[in-house]
Amino acid sequence: MPPATRRRAGRRLLTVTGLVLAAAALPASVVAATTAPPAGPSPAPRAQSRVATLAQTRIVTLLPGRVAHTPALGRYRTGLVTDPTTGAALWSSGAGAPMRGASTTKLATAITTLSVLGTTTRFPTRVVTGRTSREVVLVAGGDPLLSSTQLRGLAASTAKALLAAVPAAPIVPPVPTVPPTPPTVVRFTVTVDDSLFPAPSYASGWPADYVPSVVTPVRPLVRDLRNGKDTAADVSTYFAGQINAALLSLLKARTDITPHVVYTGRLKASTAATELARFVGNTSGAALKWMLLVSDNDVAEMLFRLNAIALGRGGSWAGASAAETVTLRSLGIDVTGWRLYDGSGVSRNDRVTARGLVQLLTIAASPQRPGLNILRSWLPVAGHSGTLDARFTARPTSCAAGKVFAKTGTLFDTIGLAGYARGSDGHLRTFAVLVHAVDRRYSKLQVRRAVEVIPATATGCY
Repeated sequence: MPPATRRRAGRRLLTVTGLVLAAAALPASVVAATTAPPAGPSPAPRAQSRVATLAQTRIVTLLPGRVAHTPALGRYRTGLVTDPTTGAALWSSGAGAPMRGASTTKLATAITTLSVLGTTTRFPTRVVTGRTSREVVLVAGGDPLLSSTQLRGLAASTAKALLAAVPAAPIVPPVPTVPPTPPTVVRFTVTVDDSLFPAPSYASGWPADYVPSVVTPVRPLVRDLRNGKDTAADVSTYFAGQINAALLSLLKARTDITPHVVYTGRLKASTAATELARFVGNTSGAALKWMLLVSDNDVAEMLFRLNAIALGRGGSWAGASAAETVTLRSLGIDVTGWRLYDGSGVSRNDRVTARGLVQLLTIAASPQRPGLNILRSWLPVAGHSGTLDARFTARPTSCAAGKVFAKTGTLFDTIGLAGYARGSDGHLRTFAVLVHAVDRRYSKLQVRRAVEVIPATATGCY
């Protein structure tokens, strides 16, 4: 059927006054999905207005044809669009098939973080005494957003604490000599305790050439979101330099001595060590908001482990995976077929389902789960922010700019999108689309635009 004919047919069906008549003509896959609503708690059903009913009918009518006539979606794609209020499936295609989700997998990390850590948990970075009065241990707390500015403040506090280990000034000033006597070097050492997480290893399914450009070896200490092979050593070297600068300023009147602060390696802090300084840490909410906005893989991996540690499962890959799976199941999300080897979705062995992602999004929007509702406001907005800033910019889906809030997912052969579409009737629809094994006849841009057809249709904007 030509596109113009399909549009006219869609308009005629808008005269239907209920979804009952439309359902009789639905594909079997849609009917089956509608009669099996997502598991887990969801908002109590309420009567739909006539406007919402007509909008639903239009979406149900248009989506199958639009998907069928969008060849860039390829053969290996799955998806689901639902009404989160009623649980009704408006379109479904292989929604229970495990697929590589790429960064849509971060939605699982996000929901787990909101459930386990909330938005106000802080990750303190501490400085404690070492083996001598002139040695300090920088104790990593897993703060994903620790900045150089915050480290400078911590270094200034540490320098003040170290003044007690500086030799006292001579009572009698030294007699000037020619040539002048060089100042005595007072050496201080900085070590780092980054044992909060196990020694870094690749997650199952991480290609070697992804490290450290795409994802960084996971350590509990990093500054300014920098990547690199050893972020803890980078922080500690910088921190030592900042202590040195602070001591030079504090001791500028002492011409007889000069401080020299160096980083010397790793050291497990003693349980009997005295705390010298502390930075209270950034919040879990700030880290999560940033992760969702720009799809930060390293922040995702740190949160993945911090959630597991908070649940008493340790910071290993296996512990983090188990913690996330248990949390999702406790929320009523069907994780059948899911495999979560990391928290970012970088692993090529990860698997999620469109059904599970939509259930997750539905629960996050539920009035019964107010602690999860913040998720939608932190998702990128089509045509406006984050990883969707340059998306939904071409016709016909550009009409959905500002109406779609979603998490993107991209690997070289995978394109995903999962989130919410605000309808022209004011109602939200939840959706997930996963394209696994991108058809090489089409560019990534073409596939992304093909994926956009589904949530754009769910908004009813064209």
